[in-house]
Amino acid sequence: MENHKRRSGLMYEHEQYEPSKLRKQIILSILISLGTTIFIFSIISFRGISIDLSVFRVEWLVCGIIFLILAWIVDAVRVYLSSRAWNKTITFGQALKTVLSGYFMSTITPSATGGTPAQMYVLGRSGLTWGEAGSLVVVCGILYQVSLLLLIVVFIFLFDIRVALQGILLKLLYTFAIFYSIIMFLLFYFLYRPQVLYRLTNWGINFVKRYFRKAKFSEAAVRAWVEEFFDDFRRGFSILFLKKPQYLAWNLGCYIIYFILFFSVGFCILKALGVNSPYLRVISAQIPLYYIFGFIPTPGASGGVELTVTSVFLRFAGPQKVGLYILLWRITTFYFPLILGGYAFFQFITNNKKPSMVNYPSQLSKGEQNN
Repeated sequence: MENHKRRSGLMYEHEQYEPSKLRKQIILSILISLGTTIFIFSIISFRGISIDLSVFRVEWLVCGIIFLILAWIVDAVRVYLSSRAWNKTITFGQALKTVLSGYFMSTITPSATGGTPAQMYVLGRSGLTWGEAGSLVVVCGILYQVSLLLLIVVFIFLFDIRVALQGILLKLLYTFAIFYSIIMFLLFYFLYRPQVLYRLTNWGINFVKRYFRKAKFSEAAVRAWVEEFFDDFRRGFSILFLKKPQYLAWNLGCYIIYFILFFSVGFCILKALGVNSPYLRVISAQIPLYYIFGFIPTPGASGGVELTVTSVFLRFAGPQKVGLYILLWRITTFYFPLILGGYAFFQFITNNKKPSMVNYPSQLSKGEQNN
């Protein structure tokens, strides 16, 4: 029994969130974003361009916020129903906290890498095992990219709208495609060759023992956790890709609706500024950007996002309004989820300090169970 407690505790030790450390990341991300926005405004002011607010229509800004909230709801419903693939039931509130926590951690971590662990963290404490949560989030991450690709195909072949990037943006998109292909290859390689992962685990344990001798941990507990996590992870892939593929279709459909709602925010902000641009062209201009944002190494991709969106939306808003567009768009899609997501995440980690071991069945031997 003591071994079981030790092992269950190990599952959470590697993913602990300290509010004080997160605050520093929040401040850094905000400072970079604000600094870049001020830089964009300064370029406009140096050109002697005045900003005309007489055509501003607040009702369109409110409409954009409504679209954003609807996108969050669709994303939460996707997680809420997807958890049933494992015959687990979580509440809609837990699903909403999962996606909001993912948005929050994505905005304050380099290349938005914190979103996936945060979602696993919340799901792991909401009823799923760590391996089930991992397979759900990873598969959904793959489908996230696939849905963007489908949207590009739809806009090119169905709506006859060319989705094109030039210069450095096109090179970044190619880089992403290569990087993503390598990650997918390694993922499926480990799924079919688990012994390689176990060897890497042994190598990691020996490395820590040799160079970090003060570190104290149970080798047996680490190996058991890796095996248990990977078994659940492989089972999750089998469920989604072979046994219950309807959940794949469900996720793809929800993601496409989510993106259309989310990209509509930009269109509404343009309308709020008195800019009349074709809806489909505004949507299509944003799709490739979300492949690129994941490569920007700053917290929440701050700085790079503002400059990239400015370079693309300059043709829609013009130099007179592009700075104000960036400011309003960033307030809506960055600061708004940062505040609400941060509130949801901090509330969750405060109310869930003591993890339950019910969701983490041990695969101990009979001898270990008797201890």
